[in-house]
Amino acid sequence: MIKFFRKIRQNLLMENKTGKYFKYAIGEILLVIIGILIAVSINGWNEDRKLANEEQSLLKDLKQEMELNLKSLETVITQHEESLKAAEEIRKLFDDRDAFNKMPEETFAELCGRMEKNSTYDPQSGILNSLINSGRLSLFSNKELKYLLASFKESTVDAFEDTHAIQRERPTLMHESFLGAYEKKDGKIISYNPKQRYDSEAFRLYANLYFFWVRTGGLKEERELKQELEKIIKLINQEIKK
Repeated sequence: MIKFFRKIRQNLLMENKTGKYFKYAIGEILLVIIGILIAVSINGWNEDRKLANEEQSLLKDLKQEMELNLKSLETVITQHEESLKAAEEIRKLFDDRDAFNKMPEETFAELCGRMEKNSTYDPQSGILNSLINSGRLSLFSNKELKYLLASFKESTVDAFEDTHAIQRERPTLMHESFLGAYEKKDGKIISYNPKQRYDSEAFRLYANLYFFWVRTGGLKEERELKQELEKIIKLINQEIKK
């Protein structure tokens, strides 16, 4: 092709057709420029297509991670709701000794056990952390989705501050509330009656402050986190091409 164009130029010069030669040269330059622009456009299109494919792949992986996190969060919320219900029942017993006296030891022990469950939430974040640390979060075109993903870790920490507060105080308060429930002889524990915890100030503080008031506030924030996670999944689904 190059030889063909060169031959045309030579013939024009030999025939002393200078004007036509310059017109031809300009046309050839324009063709070269057009060719370069087309090549650049094709390369840009290919690059955009690669980035779009990468975004779709990342969205699908992220969706799986977030769906697992939602399922895990729902399990924790359900357990905390049961804990709160048990705390409410125990608080009612504080105002009704007759009902407490009639309650079997096993029932009261089971009630305490349900109240004292305090599961923490540890979401999977391998894919999200990789996106943030590598800067590939910028591949996502949805600005709202990028913001929610970037703040998800902080939102999780905020939502479970109360749960971690209970976790910190729980060992001390449990130990103090259990002390009165053990019967000792010669320094050795010979029996345990869970109902002896009823009159313990530590136990009442434990049930009232932490497992009622703190848990109530914590559940509110956990449910808000669930709504945020559901929104993230919804936005991801909107961005995934069918």
